[in-house]
Amino acid sequence: MSKTKDWIEARKKLIPIYKAHGIVRCEHCRGNWALSFHHLDKRSRTGGGTHTFEATRLLCAICHDLAEYDEEINDELRKIR
Repeated sequence: MSKTKDWIEARKKLIPIYKAHGIVRCEHCRGNWALSFHHLDKRSRTGGGTHTFEATRLLCAICHDLAEYDEEINDELRKIR
């Protein structure tokens, strides 16, 4: 299966897990605009990008964009759970 198809299937599983934990807003700013999953560790040929509840955070579009390039924000996100 391709990486894209893997991610599509993983999202289907993550959504109910997040809802069960009551996480329905951005985990960084508490906003709810354009939410998506953010991988704490980026995908690469050598690993990273694990599609699990522990390895992802739900972020709004703005926070997701900021976290993509800011390791300090990622460190904060790792500590919230």
